[in-house]
Amino acid sequence: MARKLISMVLALALALTSVLALGCAQAEETWADTIRIADDNQSASYDLHKDTSVNGRNMLRGTVMEQLVTLKADGSIGPELCESYAVNENNTEFTFNLRKGVKFHSGKEMTSADVVASLNRWLENFSTARKMVGDSRFEAQDDYTVTLKLETSAIMLLDMLAGASQAAVIYPTESIENVNADTGFVPADYIIGTGPYKFAEWSVDQYVRLERFDDYVPYGDPDQELDGLWGYKHAYTKTLMYNIVKDAATRFNGLMSGEYDFIVKATDAYLSTLRSMPELTVYSQQTGMINLVWNKRSTDKYLRLAFQALANADDLNTANYGTLYDNDPCFMEAGQPGWYTTAGGEYFCQNDPEKAKELLAQSSYDTSKPLRILAASGGGAEAMLEVLRQEAAAIGISLELTVTDRTTMTELRNDDSCYDAYFTTFSSVAVPSLRNFLSADYAGWSEDEHLQELMTTMVTAATKEDAFAAWEQVQEYCYADYCPILMMGHFHQAAACTNKLTGYNVFLTTNFWNAKLAK
Repeated sequence: MARKLISMVLALALALTSVLALGCAQAEETWADTIRIADDNQSASYDLHKDTSVNGRNMLRGTVMEQLVTLKADGSIGPELCESYAVNENNTEFTFNLRKGVKFHSGKEMTSADVVASLNRWLENFSTARKMVGDSRFEAQDDYTVTLKLETSAIMLLDMLAGASQAAVIYPTESIENVNADTGFVPADYIIGTGPYKFAEWSVDQYVRLERFDDYVPYGDPDQELDGLWGYKHAYTKTLMYNIVKDAATRFNGLMSGEYDFIVKATDAYLSTLRSMPELTVYSQQTGMINLVWNKRSTDKYLRLAFQALANADDLNTANYGTLYDNDPCFMEAGQPGWYTTAGGEYFCQNDPEKAKELLAQSSYDTSKPLRILAASGGGAEAMLEVLRQEAAAIGISLELTVTDRTTMTELRNDDSCYDAYFTTFSSVAVPSLRNFLSADYAGWSEDEHLQELMTTMVTAATKEDAFAAWEQVQEYCYADYCPILMMGHFHQAAACTNKLTGYNVFLTTNFWNAKLAK
């Protein structure tokens, strides 16, 4: 009898195992193995400590590479690779208690040695944060505790660690040790992180392939929705394939034909068609700033102020973005009320050629020579710059445009002898100190002593109120006097995808770590 009972139990167990296995197989078969994303461009390196491109950060941050802390939807800070952190009342001592058992894609466990090596390299490459911390550096107290001790307040440090455009991601020490001596970049073979996807392959100008990391160690509650960039990551999909498709029409046609499941930067020309199709989802959001960044070593402030007086923002932006822009003077986005200000806004794109001529008359610029402008191809800059060429002709200035691929443009803009301005966009950041164009070390070189004094006042402020007051002074000074950029407004990015794609997260950009595509 006992033997018969045991046999029945075993049979039931085998049957249940078979049912569960079948159920799991069916669940796995529900979702496609690959999500095909049409991206509009590629990064120069995908080394997020050094590269500031939106494409690299949007693709890798949170997906392949993770940080000690990350951003929640309300702009607050959530722990990611640390399980907790503590800050003293003066904002001069920071302690991070690391999560244990977190694996790199190489199979190695993350410890404080990796965190310290990564964050100190990040400081060396990110002048805004380095200036804030002075000579202080991150230190390991034991295998799972990292500290930073400062002489002055660093009220924005956590925001920088969570939201910098030069992302404070954590590499294993071997990635830091293998930095290319010529380029200064972590090589593609050493783009190793702790995220739910691995950096598997980069075919330059063709695609980047990310593969699911089966040993990923998640954090957060699997039953809770993502909060901004913070929360549980599942990785339903085996492969995320980012195809480099610079032409908007090709991206649109690829979505229509089913070649792509998701496209970025759906331009105004195609939005009405996309929105009319019930099998597609279309959305847009204010994503960042539109600018010319001036080379302050080859231009004087009167030339720069002249272009600020001359520019017609509507004409410029319509040429590139159609209806997907806002004429808003703030150097931060409208959805960031803690930092939003219109200080200096009366100087924003004044569409006043006569005033521009008066300012130009005070400039030492030789109008017999063309103004040299760099731009990357594929982003619509050419159309805007052609409008600017027509506007500049009205005050006697000709433009010489150099349009090249993003990698080449990124290299050229670091040579102050090559250009007078370059066109770029800056995506949303957590705090204004992360606006790269305000840095003395960033291409364009905002080395002005008064500006840097104001920036130091802001980042070392004792309270958020004091920091905001300093920030208003920074923006007012930039518009009224120094003019480090020609600020032309804020762009919206529209994206479109098949309704079969679900689970993606829209915050700052579109994040695919929980995305799944129905077969």
